Amino acid sequence: MRTIIFLSFLLFQFSTLQAQQVKAQVLEWGSKKPVPYANVIFGEHKGVVTNEEGFFSFTSEELPATLEISSLGYEAVELKPEEINNSIVYLKPASIELKEVFLSNKELSPREIVEMAKEKVADNYDFDLGQKRVFYRESDFSHIRKFDMKVEESTIPGIDQNLMDRIEAEMPKVTDSYKEVLADLYGNYDSQKVRIVKAANLYNPQNTQSLDQLTEHLETLFRQNLKERSFLKIRSGLLGVKVDEDELKEGFEDSDTDKKEKTPEEIAEKEAKIKKNLQEGTGKEIQSLLANMFWKEDIAFNLFEKIRKYEFDLQGILHLGQNTVYVINFEPKRRADFKGKIFIDAHDYGVHRIEYENVRPLSKFRLFGISAIDDIYRGKMFFMKDENGKYSLSYLERELGETVGIDRPLTIIEKNRHVPGRNKQNELDLELDMRFGQVEKCSWWSMRTGRLPVKNMKL
Repeated sequence: MRTIIFLSFLLFQFSTLQAQQVKAQVLEWGSKKPVPYANVIFGEHKGVVTNEEGFFSFTSEELPATLEISSLGYEAVELKPEEINNSIVYLKPASIELKEVFLSNKELSPREIVEMAKEKVADNYDFDLGQKRVFYRESDFSHIRKFDMKVEESTIPGIDQNLMDRIEAEMPKVTDSYKEVLADLYGNYDSQKVRIVKAANLYNPQNTQSLDQLTEHLETLFRQNLKERSFLKIRSGLLGVKVDEDELKEGFEDSDTDKKEKTPEEIAEKEAKIKKNLQEGTGKEIQSLLANMFWKEDIAFNLFEKIRKYEFDLQGILHLGQNTVYVINFEPKRRADFKGKIFIDAHDYGVHRIEYENVRPLSKFRLFGISAIDDIYRGKMFFMKDENGKYSLSYLERELGETVGIDRPLTIIEKNRHVPGRNKQNELDLELDMRFGQVEKCSWWSMRTGRLPVKNMKL
């Protein structure tokens, strides 16, 4: 984990050689815990947000005179760039009591405040084409909750319950991987192009050597016992598929090819393919994130589209930097799916923050012993005012999770019409009872913003 944090911090450092850098980590005074999503203001309508580990970084042709660093629940601090000692800034927790009295000539209910925020979207947010330097992270977590393979019958020597138990014992119960990208993002919320500056794939090392040996042993047993010109019938209940001789041979050849040492040309071709997939995959993921902004229609997080299905509770008024904001909790009133908190500006009704999570699975599927449940959908959206007085996206996070289950029989039958005797040569009958959980978390931080020149407005 320390390596991941260190590498993620390094990715913040790339910018133009002429620019000067300010970088640090924001920690809580006393506990020394990171303060995520803190606002770091370094100019009029200019700033960044700390990441999950409290790190921030920005570049500027001319260093600002002072930085203002603030976060909900902490005392704001102002300091000069050169006063950042050891690249660490400490924030002291503040005892903030929400004001019960807020002087205003507008007497609006919490629901009416949210409706005003919806009406003001077109006025408050910047929909013009622009350029952002963003840091993007994608985290994938897989968890095996149950993995049970019972051998009912096996005519293949060596493939028995003992082998399946050994495979189950060596199977990593939790795996995780990370993709981190520093990129330039051109466009707006509807259309984007991504240019990758730096990228890294980070994997949490797992001791899978024993498992790899077991799976190779399983493949060897199949090869040794399958006769020439055989084909396989794979059946699960009433469902079945045939794997003919050519497909079987091709599968074994692909496996052998993967194990062979690659030539320099093959290595270069593979690296080019990985780079292309990284570029395309990151672009599609960022496009998916921006396509689910809270004001969009026909999205899973439908708070603004179905306001009438939610209850709203005004928690109070507080100051977020120089802004006075309403803090409003929301939860389902009818068959809505989310609960959370929204921070709305008391002056222009711009949304500064939204934090949400689902209260029930968004979808369920179960058929013939196969089940899939979309049980996690949560996220955050943070905005800051830019130099044009518009709200610009500074931090975006979305976390999706599903649980997949398989409770079915599986039969593999080897058949061969070219061997004297009966066609059926070998048979393996298994009872599968498995359940897997997977969570994908995507987040990105805006590090530098700007409008595109008119001549470059077409994407």
